[in-house]
Formats: sequence, C-alpha cells, structure tokens
Amino acid sequence: MPNLHPLVVHFPVALLLMAVLLELIALLWKQPEFSRAAWWNQIAGTLGLAFAVASGLFAESTVHMADDARELFERHELIAFVAATLFVTLLLWRIGSRGAPPRQRWIFLLLLAAGAVLLLTGAYYGGEMVFRYGVGVR
Repeated sequence: MPNLHPLVVHFPVALLLMAVLLELIALLWKQPEFSRAAWWNQIAGTLGLAFAVASGLFAESTVHMADDARELFERHELIAFVAATLFVTLLLWRIGSRGAPPRQRWIFLLLLAAGAVLLLTGAYYGGEMVFRYGVGVR
C-alpha cells in the first residue's frame, strides 16, 4: 500500500484553518450562517485529521530517515497527537452544544485557533523532514 500521508494531510489543515476563520467572522460580524459553515469544516477537518494521523502512523513504518531527522519526526508526531486530541475535544464540546457554538465562544475560538497554530507548526516540521532531510523521497 502506498504512503497516503502526503496526499491527505492538506485537507484537514485547510478545513480546520477555514473553521477558525469562519467562526471568527461569525463572532465578530454576528453572522450565524458563518458559524454553521465553520461547524461543517470542523467536522470534516477533524475526521480528515484522524485519517492523516492514521496514515502518518502507517507511513512511519514505510519510510527511512537519517538520525538527524528523527528528532524532527518525533516533534512532528507529538504535535500531531496533541492537535488531534484538541480538535476531537473541541468537536465533542460542540456536539454537546448540539452543533451550535458553545456559550464560551471566545474560549472555544481561542482553543480552535491554538489547534490551528499546532497544525501549522506540525506541518512546518513535516515539510522540514521532506525538504531538508528527504524523508519519504526516493
């Protein structure tokens, strides 16, 4: 089976970043339809993130890396696990609010934004592994 990780990681990053942006627009301009769009992006992005983490775990066993790339890999993996845990928790929080934004909208939005920062940081380390160390490149 081919390494699917490079193919799937971009979707959750884009969807979850869009969820943050849409939720911010909904909050600042008091436009509930943007919050509904953020909700759908959050669902799809979190499901995609679960698939990205799973494909990353599979990819770990299929790629070879130099020892100097191992530290970056471990950082990338840890950040991915923390981000996935945060996004699943936020999704469950929103499900508990019946799909509506929680009462503590600013806290929810700040945590969503923190997850986005984690995603971007993890993506940076993933890019460094590929482009600086050639991990997964033949």
